[in-house]
Amino acid sequence: MAKCRTYRDPAVVADGDIPLSEADELETHPAILAAINAIASDRRPARVIWRAPTGPECDSIVMAVEEYIYIGDFKPTSNNIYQWGAGEIRL
Repeated sequence: MAKCRTYRDPAVVADGDIPLSEADELETHPAILAAINAIASDRRPARVIWRAPTGPECDSIVMAVEEYIYIGDFKPTSNNIYQWGAGEIRL
């Protein structure tokens, strides 16, 4: 059975996205950046979300990262911890 996406494919790049190539510079796992890009909008651009996410945005980012790992877009980390700047997300 095919796996269905809820969140935008991380390979799709839109205006205002944070390039995944900036992951090391931002000390953020690429899956987190892809998830942030997927939920960003004109009202809440990706860089604004990266710096100061709301609670519901954090929930959506966690769900997107889980989906990306399930679908195989990103490999899971050995400890299920995904760095986000000075913080982290634990799955």
